Formats: sequence, C-alpha cells, structure tokens
Amino acid sequence: MKTIFKFFLVSLLISFASCEKSEISNENDFLEAESRESIDAKGCETAFAYDKEGICFIDDDDLNSNRWGWSIGPLSAPFNGAYDIYQGAGRCDLDNGELVGTLKVSYQLDGTVSVDYEAFEGFGFYETHLFIGDEKFPRKNNGSFTVAPGQYPYGDSIPDGTDLVSYSESGFSGDIYIIAHSVVCYYEKKDDDKGDDKGDEN
Repeated sequence: MKTIFKFFLVSLLISFASCEKSEISNENDFLEAESRESIDAKGCETAFAYDKEGICFIDDDDLNSNRWGWSIGPLSAPFNGAYDIYQGAGRCDLDNGELVGTLKVSYQLDGTVSVDYEAFEGFGFYETHLFIGDEKFPRKNNGSFTVAPGQYPYGDSIPDGTDLVSYSESGFSGDIYIIAHSVVCYYEKKDDDKGDDKGDEN
C-alpha cells in the first residue's frame, strides 16, 4: 500500500512540474512573439556590415544558404577599419538596400577585438548578432557551416532600440573573420538620451 501511495505521489509531482514548465515555456514563447510583433510593427529590416572584398553568403561554394549577408576578412592585428551597414540588401545587391550605419572594428596585438555598431540618425538597432572567428563562417554542432544569426557567439536584444552597440572580446590570434548582423528599425532618441548641454546663457 505504501509503495502504491509513493508511486502516486511521485507521479503527481512529476505531472505538476511538467505543467509548470509548460506554462513557463508558453509564457516565454508569448513574450518573445509579442516582442517580435512589436519590432515588426516598427518597419524593421535585417542588416549586415558590408565590405566590397567580403564574402557574400549566397556566392560561397562552401555554404549552402539562400541568406544574404557578408563575412568580412581575413583581418590581421593590428587593424582598425570601418564598414558600411546596409539593411534590406537582398541577394547582396546594394541597389536593393539602404545605408543605415557604420561598423567600426579594432583588432589589437593583444588579441582584443572591439566592434561598434553606429546607426545613422533616424535608425536604431533592436537586435545585434556578431560572429568573430578564425574561419569565414561559424559552424553548427555537426561541423557544417552556418550563417544563421542565432548561431553567432555574441548577441544582444534591445527592446527600446539604440543607436550604438559595442562589443569587446579577447583571446583571438592570427587572422579573423567578422559577420555583423542587426535588426534595424526607424528610431528617435528620447529627450533624456539627447543630453541637456545647451551651453551657458549670460
């Protein structure tokens, strides 16, 4: 009898935990979908940093992908450079896109890589995904290349948007490649972000 009671109790606890986990998962899915709907409502576009010497995803023989975007590199330390950020440039065609910002990259001899996403006036970043590595693309767990932004090692979500996102990562050596993805929306700085330095009035 005690064994049956214990079995019933354990089953009840497992069922409760499963339901609670399911509710949490559903809530997270709802919040993520709600956030995505909010971003989509702002008229947002996918954007990538561009280099004329960069590797277009669609044109690379080692990558089976219909995604557009560019891998920048190889870059050797010491290096400082800036790249245009284009949104909506489907199939890597700049005529289809719009210039929305600048990506600044610094690669120091100590192995530190600093990356700044800077948006032009009227635009803001609501998501960023950044790849830095010694190969032109990141790899999936099975070893094959991927350019899905969710697979990039560094990322950020900014629900209210911003015109500046910065990363500083260390431990790199030799030649590196960079892929800088973002979700760009129309954006206006809030008054408290603009500063209140109006100069002295005498």
